[in-house]
Amino acid sequence: MKWLKPAWVVAQRELIDHLRDWRILAPMIILTLVFPYLMTLAAKVSIQYINKYGGNLIASRMLPFLILVVGYFPVTISLVVALEAFVGEKERGTIEPLLASPLSDEQLYLGKLIAGTLVPITVSFTGIGFYMAGLAWQGIAWPEASFIFQTLALTAVQTLLMVSAAIVISTQSTTVRAANLLASFIIIPVAALIQGESIMMFWGNSDILWLAVLGVSIMSLLTIRLGIIHFKRENLLGREIDVLNWSWVWQTFRRTYSSETRQFFSLWSFQPLKNVEQENGDQNKDRSPGGTVREGLNRILHWYRVDLMDTLQRLAPTIWVVLVIGIMAVLAGYIFVQTRVNQTVLTDAQFNQTINSIRGIMQNSLGSGITTKMIFWHNLQAELIILLLGVFTFGILSIVVFIGNFALIGGILGVLPAVGLSPWLVFISGILPHGIFEMTSIILLSAAMLHLGLRLVTPEKGRSIGETLIMSLADVTKLLIGICIPFLILAAVIEANITPRLLITAVGHYFNLQP
Repeated sequence: MKWLKPAWVVAQRELIDHLRDWRILAPMIILTLVFPYLMTLAAKVSIQYINKYGGNLIASRMLPFLILVVGYFPVTISLVVALEAFVGEKERGTIEPLLASPLSDEQLYLGKLIAGTLVPITVSFTGIGFYMAGLAWQGIAWPEASFIFQTLALTAVQTLLMVSAAIVISTQSTTVRAANLLASFIIIPVAALIQGESIMMFWGNSDILWLAVLGVSIMSLLTIRLGIIHFKRENLLGREIDVLNWSWVWQTFRRTYSSETRQFFSLWSFQPLKNVEQENGDQNKDRSPGGTVREGLNRILHWYRVDLMDTLQRLAPTIWVVLVIGIMAVLAGYIFVQTRVNQTVLTDAQFNQTINSIRGIMQNSLGSGITTKMIFWHNLQAELIILLLGVFTFGILSIVVFIGNFALIGGILGVLPAVGLSPWLVFISGILPHGIFEMTSIILLSAAMLHLGLRLVTPEKGRSIGETLIMSLADVTKLLIGICIPFLILAAVIEANITPRLLITAVGHYFNLQP
């Protein structure tokens, strides 16, 4: 494309500038040549050791994992090319002529992105090539072609994700030192991702790995879009030093709340809301205990009526999307499990074992082993994990965890017909009483995290990435404080004290249980 030619010129300039620097080339060459050799020896020793104990299957599935490792480590070193894309030129004093060029911001950014991607992916694939050659030289059979192609695809998309994130860091940093320190927020999450992928490899679940390829690809594209829409060349010269301004962070966070809500968070001041005073026509502050309680209730009600409703209106489209996704996940889990259960013929022993397991679970639910506090903390931890994962993945992993939770519900309901229970009866008596609050809470939080991701990759004039993120997190805190946590408390109380009795009342006769 003619539009991309100027971007390629920038990429060529960048490649020539970095590839003649021996301080960058030396570590990359060493890792590319030496590390694959070490992994080849490790593979040989590991396979010989595992085969002594009959672990042929584990040994064969270790080879694709080592391909990922060989491809990952050279990228961590060559990532410096991407990290220095903009901030490096700024420190060297060579950024002004580039910014004065007739290139558009998009062309300039894509040129840096192309150069930053070519070096790591070339180094990574070269290292993998040496590793595969080492396997053949050691007489070790290669993994199946499908596994090799899959690991190459994973390596490629993970490299693109790391590079695109590094370019974003380079545009937002003022020094190379700061950019290199922030690189840990790229390397560590991707390392954790590789660990998760390794589990899938050892399980031999290739379908999940293809979903990982798709998910990482989406995250890479979103990161690229994030960088492009927030890249402004004038901002590179406008910032001279990075300062962690907690006052600015707090004020930005605070601005997302109305003035009345800010008073709500200052209940200890005992100052009534101005609009409430005007409506009542009472300028005298009631300092009696009853008046203080009324003030607090008025502020809480006003906060729900104004700020929280405004947030829910903004999130309405994503709430509907997440709700539809949840319903589809339940149906998919139900159909998936029921199809496989129908294909399996249970023996009398297996049937009786399943019945006894269900009876034991229902009996324990009436005991003191499960408490309201335990259930609440478990659900709260799950939602905090959803929040944390969503911040770093544009809400993608939040939706993945959300789908997993709802698919699990469908899977549980799907297995019930095999033991003679009605899925609808169990759902109404055993899931819906507390689930109406628990599922609502997780739907709202997942929708908020999806909205956060969409907001980050949508241009907002006059707002930086940090400001957009802070304001989006403020909306999340509103939902957590106002709806999610109260709903989790209600759900925990019902699940610990009411749901078990309702469930046993509905289906207890089938297991000879009394509420």
